[in-house]
Amino acid sequence: MSQPIKIAALLLLAGLPLVEIGLLIRMGQTLGFWRLALIIVLTAMVGVLVIRRVGLSVFNRVLSSERRESRGIEPLFDGFLQVVAGICLILPGPITDIAGLLLLLPIVRQQIITSGLLKLVHVYHYQAEVSRETLRKSPASDDFDNGAVTIEGEYERVSEKTVRPKNAIEPRKAGGNRR
Repeated sequence: MSQPIKIAALLLLAGLPLVEIGLLIRMGQTLGFWRLALIIVLTAMVGVLVIRRVGLSVFNRVLSSERRESRGIEPLFDGFLQVVAGICLILPGPITDIAGLLLLLPIVRQQIITSGLLKLVHVYHYQAEVSRETLRKSPASDDFDNGAVTIEGEYERVSEKTVRPKNAIEPRKAGGNRR
């Protein structure tokens, strides 16, 4: 990521709570305090229910799809996006609530997975594979064809004698050295 994009993302994340608070104040003026409080509590309860429902079922779906080898890792991303939706619903604010409600729609989650998330994982997976290959093809491993990794380092031999527990350094006795 380039530096301007990182700064823009940081400003967006820092400004989101301020925008959320401003919208909550405006909604409180329009709807009234108790209606707004009810909406916040209800969306938080829906978020908790979503997270509890998705919880471990995501891992069961991933394991079952691994056994069938049908869809790969997509169920894991789908569950992850459902948990993100639950977290967005728990957070107070209309923007995060709308984002959470949109993430609850299977069509939206599928679009996010196919358009961006899987491509992102493939890019990072490719970079990891490239770095592994460069480790495997280091100049030190050209001498050996067995694929072993050579770790270079320095050492210093402290003593030729083996250290036994009875010959080890004894701890100081209480009271210091008295003669």
